Amino acid sequence: MRSEYTMTTATKPENLVESVAVNDIKIRFRLRIPKEEKVQELAESIKTLGLLNPITIDNKNYLVCGYHRLQSYQLLGETHIPCIRKDFSKQYADLAELDENLKVSSLSKIEQAEHIVRREEIYGELGIRMKRGFNADVDSLITTSDLAREVGISNRMYRLRRQPNQIVQDVRDQLRHTKFAEVLVDMVKLSKQEPDTQRKISELLVTGKCSTFKRAFVEGNIQMMRKAKAYKIDFDMKARWGTPHSIMRFTKAASPLQSICNLVSKDEDLEWIKRGGLHFGETTIPVYGMAADHAEFLVTYYTPENGLILDNFMGRSVNGIASLFHGRRFIGYDVNKKNIDRTIEVMNEHFEQDKFQLFHSDGVTLEEFKGESEILDGVINDPPYILKNEKYSTDERDLCNHDVEAYTEKINYNFEQLYRLIKRSNFEKKVFYPVITKVGTGRRGTEGIYDMDLEFQLAAKRAGFVLWDKLFNQLHSPWGAVNWERNYMNKYVMKNYETNLVFVKF
Repeated sequence: MRSEYTMTTATKPENLVESVAVNDIKIRFRLRIPKEEKVQELAESIKTLGLLNPITIDNKNYLVCGYHRLQSYQLLGETHIPCIRKDFSKQYADLAELDENLKVSSLSKIEQAEHIVRREEIYGELGIRMKRGFNADVDSLITTSDLAREVGISNRMYRLRRQPNQIVQDVRDQLRHTKFAEVLVDMVKLSKQEPDTQRKISELLVTGKCSTFKRAFVEGNIQMMRKAKAYKIDFDMKARWGTPHSIMRFTKAASPLQSICNLVSKDEDLEWIKRGGLHFGETTIPVYGMAADHAEFLVTYYTPENGLILDNFMGRSVNGIASLFHGRRFIGYDVNKKNIDRTIEVMNEHFEQDKFQLFHSDGVTLEEFKGESEILDGVINDPPYILKNEKYSTDERDLCNHDVEAYTEKINYNFEQLYRLIKRSNFEKKVFYPVITKVGTGRRGTEGIYDMDLEFQLAAKRAGFVLWDKLFNQLHSPWGAVNWERNYMNKYVMKNYETNLVFVKF
């Protein structure tokens, strides 16, 4: 065997190499079982080349780094091994304190994360923490799995508990002793936000403006989005939609606008309706909610900026929220008071109160504007399906409660009122004030399809409107699973689209 390694690597005293008896070296840490093949391989290398890198010990001869090298020396029957001695007394003391604290259940999830991260830092200072990118066979280095095992939790849970340390320091200081810091999933979610968004969410919580983390998370993201935009409309139609086509697909992808809409649409009192049918009775289903980006497209593509927009069958008012979000003014009607009350609450929170007016009233007759004419810059509505397919309320004025004859009569009357209230478009100047209505189809046994598209076109034409555009949007039907067998047996396909009819008055 070659002679002992005696070279000093630096002038610092702690880096001086000394020869220490193998039997005097003690093991402090619960290191992994050494791999026999690696120990054997390393022993052969040492026999040929000598020990190229001394092991590291502390002032009390506890091994810090070099477990496989130590085992190789023992295998070779060597009595002494080159060592670098370092003083790690402070790190050991800190580590002991951290380990003791982690056993205390009163630590918040933020404090737990801070303790875990500090433990890792100490192991790094000791030179025994596996770093990212290192080969897993590096001699004696402690991995994340080892650290998780020491704490007594799974690898996945360990990583989750560590994650809240990614929350910026000032936010951690604000939240660490609050009830919100007790919920790990919330702190993990907060840690993934941008620092300014974290601060906004924390502010909403500690000031009491939001009583739940869920609400603060939504509100904080919305407010930060507005701040980023400086409250200006920067909607780029072509960049967002490309060239609009007659068949388009809209989704409920996460966005600030969709988040505001969800505050209404996800309300427990509004989220479910009963659907009646000729073939399978009545069942409770989630209300089909118009996607925010669909309403956004209709508002921004068809209606003028700062225009006065009406939705006289507003439901949960996705059209109204999209209108206000994009700088329009809004009038809404609904006979369901729960819809009105919840929508008012949300709109008051997010928009200027003088920009909207809601009526718990009949959107067919529009009695509140009986003496007015040509005041509207646009209408966007989504009337209930015909044939009593969806039951939104028990109010006798609600179109969902009328048979075909009464339904048709009311739609005819409504188009007369809309014709009176909508402004006149000008083809030469390319100024258009649209009436946009979303319609679908229903079935009536052996009578076949009742096409709302046709009936609405006829009603609009009788009132004096011109059919100006026609758009089809694809749907995800909430009752497709209920209907598929019926459709198959009767040899017709599931209708997974709605028609958007655009009318103007010249």
